[in-house]
Amino acid sequence: MSTFSPAEPFEIGEAAYGDHITLALSGELDIVSAAELESRLGRLSADGIRGLTLDLSGLTFMDSTGLRAVLRAKELADSEGYELSLVPGPPNIQRVFELTALVDVLPFEAAGGVPPDAPPAAPRGTGA
Repeated sequence: MSTFSPAEPFEIGEAAYGDHITLALSGELDIVSAAELESRLGRLSADGIRGLTLDLSGLTFMDSTGLRAVLRAKELADSEGYELSLVPGPPNIQRVFELTALVDVLPFEAAGGVPPDAPPAAPRGTGA
């Protein structure tokens, strides 16, 4: 008997701390949801942000398309001149970065990258 479990829906929580934005990602970042993240990244870049943190700690799955969306975040930050930081995901997510030799290339941080008194980002759902 198969133990198939349905995919966890992808959600993006957003919190602003001045001109620094934190996007808290949860669920599955894959071929279905990566376009939503890339679209949000494009809008934020166009808005002239000064810093972006992608919090990957709520992800349950990430495929190569999701990895590409994270790399797109770095490309945008580099080209638009703002700081990017990544909060590491759970072990299965970090393993993707290790296997692709990106764990030392991308700007991962240990502590979350937001002020200690900042409220947590609230999920906004998949419709942005």
